[in-house]
Amino acid sequence: MLPRILLASAALLLLAGCDTPYKRERPIVGAHLTVEPKELAGLSENDYLMRKATLGSRAERMEAIDVISRSGDPSLYTFLIERLKVEDDRFIQIRIMHALSDAGDVRGVPVLRRIARWDETRVGIEAIAALYDLGDDSMMPQLIDLLKPNEDFPDIPPLAYQALRKMTNADLPPTRRAWLVYYETHRLAPYETKAWYWPFSQEQLPKVVDGTTLIEPKLRGKPQLPDHDMRMRKSRVQFSDFWKNEAP
Repeated sequence: MLPRILLASAALLLLAGCDTPYKRERPIVGAHLTVEPKELAGLSENDYLMRKATLGSRAERMEAIDVISRSGDPSLYTFLIERLKVEDDRFIQIRIMHALSDAGDVRGVPVLRRIARWDETRVGIEAIAALYDLGDDSMMPQLIDLLKPNEDFPDIPPLAYQALRKMTNADLPPTRRAWLVYYETHRLAPYETKAWYWPFSQEQLPKVVDGTTLIEPKLRGKPQLPDHDMRMRKSRVQFSDFWKNEAP
């Protein structure tokens, strides 16, 4: 009996120590949640919107998120990012993703990447599409993998194909090979290169094709030396030219 208890305890400790791939966080408590219903008239407009987006019915939350997405208020977009971390309604999640991508708010990239990495449903597809709109195409291969036939969820491959076409405006067949070739030849420049983004680091960014946001393709093989370098090498005197044995 004792060995079984020890094994069960070890299994529980192991599960507790594992990093859960998609862990819900607790919502941030603010005035929009702590105020009593009879004191709602004293809330500010932003606090009232946040309360409706948190505690309202699905229709009220949808409406509040639409108003927030049109407001252009950075503090309200911060609320949307925090709300996306704890929201469990899939329709609300997708609506928040659309709001963040339409606003071009790259602060939502970390939570969008987390959802896209672990969710293989419609929500994960929408997260990858939102990342693409924000200038992050690193999760696109995962979306391309969803084109494979899926007996358990037959609606996923068509959804992935529709998302790829809408994201890229490319008319390609629904095959992994075609879209992988497109991905390798049409990589997006990182969102840090966009004019509206304030870079947080001074790392050197990759070169882009003039007038586009596409990363400049790397040439295969060794790069050729510049012309002036070749001229200097040809005019340089070699050691064997002046070190010669004189005749006896």
